Amino acid sequence: MALSLLLSLYVLLGAAANENSPRTQKCETSIFTAPIVPGAEVLSIIAEEKRDIDTPAVPPSIPALSGLNFCEVKVYLTHPGANDKVLIQTWLPLSHDLWNGRFQATGGGAWTTGMLDIALAPPIVTGYAASSTDGGHPFDFFSTDWMLNEDKSVNWDLVYNFGTRSLADEVHVGKNVAEQFYGRKPDYSYWNGCSQGGRQGYALAQRYPGLLDGVLAAAPALKLTNVVLSGIWPIVAMNEAGTLISNCEFDWFASKALEQCDILDGGKDGTIGDPEDCVFDPFGLVGQKLTCSGREIKVTKAMADAVRRIHQGPTTPFGINYFPGLPFGTPSNVFLNVTIDTNGIRKLNDPAVLDVFPRTILLKDPNFDVSKVSASDYVALWVQASEEYGWSFNTDNPDLSAFRDTGAKLLTWHGITDPIIPYQNTVKYRQRVEREMGGSDAVDEFYRLFLAPGVQHCGLGPGAIPKDPLESLIDWVEKGEAPDTLAAETQDHEGYLVTRELCRYPRTPKYLGIGDINRASSWGCEGVDDDKVVQQEVDVERHLKDEL
Repeated sequence: MALSLLLSLYVLLGAAANENSPRTQKCETSIFTAPIVPGAEVLSIIAEEKRDIDTPAVPPSIPALSGLNFCEVKVYLTHPGANDKVLIQTWLPLSHDLWNGRFQATGGGAWTTGMLDIALAPPIVTGYAASSTDGGHPFDFFSTDWMLNEDKSVNWDLVYNFGTRSLADEVHVGKNVAEQFYGRKPDYSYWNGCSQGGRQGYALAQRYPGLLDGVLAAAPALKLTNVVLSGIWPIVAMNEAGTLISNCEFDWFASKALEQCDILDGGKDGTIGDPEDCVFDPFGLVGQKLTCSGREIKVTKAMADAVRRIHQGPTTPFGINYFPGLPFGTPSNVFLNVTIDTNGIRKLNDPAVLDVFPRTILLKDPNFDVSKVSASDYVALWVQASEEYGWSFNTDNPDLSAFRDTGAKLLTWHGITDPIIPYQNTVKYRQRVEREMGGSDAVDEFYRLFLAPGVQHCGLGPGAIPKDPLESLIDWVEKGEAPDTLAAETQDHEGYLVTRELCRYPRTPKYLGIGDINRASSWGCEGVDDDKVVQQEVDVERHLKDEL
């Protein structure tokens, strides 16, 4: 809500400035020359002035915008020997006066390398020169068909583009185009992305240090192969437990966890402040009754076991857990669609996008039925995905020393009730960085993590959402003001404003016991700043391979 209003105000102010600015730049193809891009060859450049452009919304984080004016520069390039054609699109404010002196590279989402117009609208509104790329493949959030050649062999060059290469190309091209248009280099360069875009931000920090001054990477899909396959774990868990859980029943279990654990942070606000403190046993609900679609349902041991397995996360038949599950209180039915007919028969309907990657890419089997996957089959898919695609997709290298040494900063926030990418995936990576790089205090000098109770994937949910984390990153990079909290807000079910200050990890929120529970001033952050002792992780991949 706050972001939409702010961006709308920027649009109105920018339109007025466009009408009156005497320093509007000429936006023509002839004024641009081919940027130098390591390992790539520029094929063509097209520049065109755009006015009164509208862009659609992508909930929850990108609002619809209208009346945009900018210089659009499309650079097409190829990588010798790859037979690819990659678009890097840059939008530039039309004058020096409208440019804030900064460059912003934007990320993709799901199976897109970049979101092009959709991602470029918010930064252009706030004065950035901004870029996005298609990675050389069609724009489709939920299709991986582009990874295959016509003969169904894998197009490894596009896999490389998607994983890392096109991200660096985007930054090289965007910064150079901005320099050519304005006659000077951007003062600072940033990355901004969530989910897939968050993973991409980490990829740039790990593999291309020095390209950016700051990286904002929210809800990052670190270990992307694992994240993707974790989405079908609830199906495997239900199969192993011998029952299917309907959406209504999932919601009921989540409400019971919230009912028990909401108060643990001192205030009953509709969120669980720290799921690590929530000791919830679904077996304690066996025998209780609930109503779904007018039918009375009695909770069985099999139902409780399925819920337990789902929240435990992917686990081998030998009991080794190898990826975080969803914390209690998190919606478990985002992609699942289990229905119960009038005879009480349960049915798993089309699981939508969950089977796209294993069906199309791993197995190349159009008849693959995700509902039939056993725990052993699942482990095999997990190992195959990591071995074949981890080199490009997974961004989990804990050594950020090269990034740190450039003076750049990395800021991440993650919703605790994210039903798509478990927040603990990000926490475990942060802990590995701490072990690698001298502990919590040392890492906080260049990399900070903030957790958002009650917030789902990249936004939504009942929790307070960060208002402007990019501005906090800018203050850190340009003023040396490292954030201890992130201002966040939302509206409750009655439309009242709820504010919070999200705590810097590993601190957790605590209600002070006095004052309006909906106001940030009534909350504090508890925990220590000293280096934490963290348990060494199991070498998961080795164990999985041994079991196959």
